[in-house]
Amino acid sequence: MDPNPPAQQSPLDVIQLNLDAVTRRLVRPTFLSNLTPSRLPSSAVSDSSSLSPTRDEARLHSGPLSHHRHSHLSLAVTVEDVLEHVDLVSPLIQEPCADGSPSSVERRVVEHLESHFVGARRAYEKKMAAERSFQTFSHGHQDLVLAVDFNYFGTRMVTASSDHRLKVWDKKDDAWTLVESWKAHDAEIVDVKWNGPFMGEVVGSIGEDGRCKLWQEDVTEVPMSGNRFKLITNLASQTHAPFMSLDFKNIMQETWLALITRDGYLTVYEPQDQSSLNEWTILAERWVSENNPPERQEEVGFKVVFHKEKLPCWTAIMAGLDRKSLSLAVAAMKDVLVFRTDKAKRFFQVAKLEGARQIIRDLAWANGSMRGHDILATASKDGAIRIYELSTPTSGKSSTSGTLIASTATEPTSPRPDPRKNAPSGIGAGLAGASKAPDTTLENEQYPGRIRQVAKLTDELTNHHGAVWRVTFSQMGDLLVSTGDDASIRTWKKAVNGKWAEYAEIETAREN
Repeated sequence: MDPNPPAQQSPLDVIQLNLDAVTRRLVRPTFLSNLTPSRLPSSAVSDSSSLSPTRDEARLHSGPLSHHRHSHLSLAVTVEDVLEHVDLVSPLIQEPCADGSPSSVERRVVEHLESHFVGARRAYEKKMAAERSFQTFSHGHQDLVLAVDFNYFGTRMVTASSDHRLKVWDKKDDAWTLVESWKAHDAEIVDVKWNGPFMGEVVGSIGEDGRCKLWQEDVTEVPMSGNRFKLITNLASQTHAPFMSLDFKNIMQETWLALITRDGYLTVYEPQDQSSLNEWTILAERWVSENNPPERQEEVGFKVVFHKEKLPCWTAIMAGLDRKSLSLAVAAMKDVLVFRTDKAKRFFQVAKLEGARQIIRDLAWANGSMRGHDILATASKDGAIRIYELSTPTSGKSSTSGTLIASTATEPTSPRPDPRKNAPSGIGAGLAGASKAPDTTLENEQYPGRIRQVAKLTDELTNHHGAVWRVTFSQMGDLLVSTGDDASIRTWKKAVNGKWAEYAEIETAREN
């Protein structure tokens, strides 16, 4: 055995030492001779009668203990195993308890084995954390990087900076290689997104110059030539206020684009021809802020996020929602408005998510349409992450569990409202009468493809010490990742009781 103590050995050595310690106890003749098929874990779980002691065990454990049912581990490790190790004996050898509970010796054996398993697991986690530690590299921007986005496959990355430039990177051999760098806007770039993989390599960017630009890669151009990404679309803000957020939605070869300005004006675009992204038309537009527009000195928070999956939640489809419905969540200051489209591609509001005490900085919509309900998460300046479930009532019965947020279907957006007027659109008028939602049957007859939904606040996570800036779900929608002012990245996972609990935390280093 290595004379060095475990503290001076590598994590892999510590793992091996702990596993070897468990193995030495489990492979002794006394253990193997008492191990029968009925005592294997699979049998022990399915049939409690398989936990009855064998004849040899009854002889070793005479008295009331012979009739007690233990776990297969407690029964398989006999007192003889313990007697072989002086460090476990001394004052621990006792008679079985009168009530039939395990003796101190047997409890110590189980605890000893568990301690080695725990030691091996912790050493393994330490080793994996070291291997997966963050690797920094010089991005080369001349100012702050304000936005980063990965393509559909995670093999390409685009960075946007206050230096007015975009940079595209390719991942090769666990390293990021710069492919192109170019000046994209005449002001700082606040957001950038990759479009889906079916329309070529297209990047969308928005800047403080009030423009939304789409860039398409020309693979015939030499990398780092400054001409590899061509400008194919240049959209101006309808309100002359700069855009604050953008997002793409793809259903195979079809694409939609959502934009929201700093004064809370939402616009959804679709291409005139889905085979080309050069010309776009407005599908819907409206104000989303209650104070439309917000005061100039007021801090604002607006965000647009499409539901990315091809199909909506199956329960919504069963209730009559169009299979090709667009689902859009819009963070508007302290609230989130959830919209869907009917069969005529007219947007209608299905929910309003409330509960935030300060502005919402980020918003995420989880994948997992087969779970039966949608899950959305918000990151707020008040330091909390809030989880909402959006479900579809069956037979006209709304769920009453949890904190109900909204259940309404409203009128469609006006085709082209004047963005400089404060009069509410059809959806805005519907918000004022949310409690007077029409009957679902009549609604579906008038507007085919519309449904009613119920949203409830299910969790409020407050582990971050300060404002939360970013939140996102994993590809499968079973993990949630967040980061905030406390310079930590936290991972959350849904526990057995249905609540979200912190799964891991990574402290990120601050640079002076």
